[in-house]
Amino acid sequence: MKAVMNEASQVKEEIIEGVDNSYVMVTEDDALHALCREWKQCSFLAMDTEFIRTTTFFPQVGLVQINAGQGNVLVDPLGIEDWTPFSELMVDPSIVKVFHSCSEDLQVFMASMQLVPTPIFDTQIAASLLNVGFGCSYQNLVRHYMDIELPKGETRSDWLQRPLQEKQLLYAALDVACLPEIYLAQRESLEKDNRLSWQEEECRTLVGIYEREMEGDFSAYYLAIRGAWQMSQRELGVLKLLAEWRELRARKRDKPRNWIIKEKQLIDIAKYCPRDMNELKKIDDLDKNFLRHEGSEVIHLVEKALALPEDDLPDSMPAPLDGGAKNKLKRAQQFAMKKAEELQLPVEMLMRKRWLITLLQNLRDDPEASLDDNLPQELKGWRYDQLLPGMIEAVST
Repeated sequence: MKAVMNEASQVKEEIIEGVDNSYVMVTEDDALHALCREWKQCSFLAMDTEFIRTTTFFPQVGLVQINAGQGNVLVDPLGIEDWTPFSELMVDPSIVKVFHSCSEDLQVFMASMQLVPTPIFDTQIAASLLNVGFGCSYQNLVRHYMDIELPKGETRSDWLQRPLQEKQLLYAALDVACLPEIYLAQRESLEKDNRLSWQEEECRTLVGIYEREMEGDFSAYYLAIRGAWQMSQRELGVLKLLAEWRELRARKRDKPRNWIIKEKQLIDIAKYCPRDMNELKKIDDLDKNFLRHEGSEVIHLVEKALALPEDDLPDSMPAPLDGGAKNKLKRAQQFAMKKAEELQLPVEMLMRKRWLITLLQNLRDDPEASLDDNLPQELKGWRYDQLLPGMIEAVST
């Protein structure tokens, strides 16, 4: 690695509060490919990305940072044409990709390389499982494991400008400089506490979310729209097609969803079912450009949904919990808090309120089914063994 680093480009050196944030800047294919040959022998790669996502749907990557335990490498994606060796590393099952709070990073790889890195190790998830803190920031994690105070840095920088400023690059190097040491310490602690399998399960679940997104099926996106539970099945049929269309349109135009059309307007259209342009114009806050460019397609989708047979309409969405179910929810939350304390876990890692609500709604709407059949996916796996049978008692009495 040292030979490659010396050949890549000039190494910048500066020590910040005990952390070596020197770096190598890689701007050409040959240098990246040489590093990839060396990284192929590594057991892990600590990684981060810098990007901008203010006026676009997809994040625009400005920098990729890597540390394999031998120094910080900054890859300028604007100078790289052939990512093939790097992409192969990203899906190599023998190399763990270490991130901190990686959801947005995974989206960067999806948008720029059409892949989801796997396997991953998220140090923020590990911090929760080790009771260091839920949603722990990178700065707090470095403080906890290394007793070092990192500067806030260049979070709001323009990562697409060229040349990048020296302070930006030093900040970017810091983001991976400490990750190898933290990863190794966390992995050791998780193995000692018999929780490494929990970490691996959480990370696989996270990767699965983005792998399913890459499949391009957005037909269930209407389920996340607030207020949809109040709509009839026919209205939900319209909303389902509109939500899927908006998702595809936002991705095609590379614009935020709300720049295409807001959720409130989707609901209004689904409720009123405009049949022509004059009726569509009555929907509040639809501007002239939208009506001119998208109006005919929206009317077509409404007509398509209205023509669906009854059997093809979405199921009604579950109503909010009533008084009796709310009491069960409270008991279940109390049980989860007690169990989390016993396991020395943040309660948010063990149980989320929305998971319990889904469970109770399922039990209410299908009382003949078993608890296992009604469990949300999140309450299966390692949580299942920890929460049952206490959860059964909490939701059944």
